[in-house]
Amino acid sequence: MAFPSTIARHETALPAAPHEGIHQETHEETLGPGEGVEVAALAPRFAEHATPWRQVLGYAGSLLLTFAALWAVVQHLLPPRDLAVVILALAGLQAAWQLTSFMHLREGRGSTWHLVALFFGIGVGIGIVGFSIWIMTFKSGVS
Repeated sequence: MAFPSTIARHETALPAAPHEGIHQETHEETLGPGEGVEVAALAPRFAEHATPWRQVLGYAGSLLLTFAALWAVVQHLLPPRDLAVVILALAGLQAAWQLTSFMHLREGRGSTWHLVALFFGIGVGIGIVGFSIWIMTFKSGVS
């Protein structure tokens, strides 16, 4: 069952017979099912803000987290094992920060699907790293 959606409405003034005035004729363009679902969401929104503050704050936050990790390493604040945990925590925090600042994770109608895809990708990444480490533990027994 198709649900055509109206994308544009054109009104043109056409002269009728000489004894009549001008009448309005309306033409509608329709799209097929699934087409044009998020036409308004895809339109550029340049006039919303003069300065992209969200991106500026995202960049500043990313720099702050990067320099925090660098400072912890340069100053030898913790033993190497604890330092690795702190760096990994800062890296995870920075990844989440960048996903919300730059990758439009919270935008759009399907933001739930963005999260599902994100968690699926994280699961695949953990699986690849985990199984790679597991395979590498058998380095002497395989050959």
